Amino acid sequence: MQVTEHTPPTLIITAFDDDVVPVEHSFMFYKALQEKNVPSQIHTFSVGGHGFGMKKRGLDVDHWPDLVEEWLKTNKLIP
Repeated sequence: MQVTEHTPPTLIITAFDDDVVPVEHSFMFYKALQEKNVPSQIHTFSVGGHGFGMKKRGLDVDHWPDLVEEWLKTNKLIP
């Protein structure tokens, strides 16, 4: 409900097994971004839980910083 055409470009990274924030919330947010033509991207992982960025655990989601860096470059937010 808070997304407008002035919302900044947004990258969403989430896990289906997050037991704190339902993944459906991320999908609703992404849909709202798309409806307002806000540059956005979403990545979902099967396993990662909540707070997967705190430490590497040998999971696919451990590579989320690479996704962030590529997204920032693609959107010309970093060189």
